[in-house]
Amino acid sequence: MSKFRYIKENAILILVLALMLLSPIILRVWLNTSVPLAAVESSSMVPTLNIGDVVVIVGVKPDDIKVGDIIVFNKVVYSIRKGYVKKLKTPIVHRVVDIIERNGIKYFKTKGDANPLPDQWYVPEDAVLGKVLCINGEPFRIPYVGYFSIFFHNIIGG
Repeated sequence: MSKFRYIKENAILILVLALMLLSPIILRVWLNTSVPLAAVESSSMVPTLNIGDVVVIVGVKPDDIKVGDIIVFNKVVYSIRKGYVKKLKTPIVHRVVDIIERNGIKYFKTKGDANPLPDQWYVPEDAVLGKVLCINGEPFRIPYVGYFSIFFHNIIGG
């Protein structure tokens, strides 16, 4: 193998590895969210989103979230009625069905499209990771890719 070809192949390998390592950072900055991608882990959003779909999350201000938007929220939710904080295992992908404001903080009532009733909790604005990226009114999703994340998440037990 020639020295030039060896250098070229190694340079390409290094470039690919660098892009793989930097892509999460680039996506976080570009999409303005700490979690730019999420795997759908339940059937609560069928037929809009299926188990194993990966969605792109765009960070938004709480005032930019409207009823009907699909949001991804963090592992913490707050029940206004019961006054408690509940920690969940993974980010949740649900549609906003109501918005209230208390003491200058917005809270979002959510519901999975396949669920008969809304969730029992309100999501505080600081637990929202962002909105699901939509193109022409439809959520942008990458089918099946999320199964890898779900599989490893279940093995690790997170």
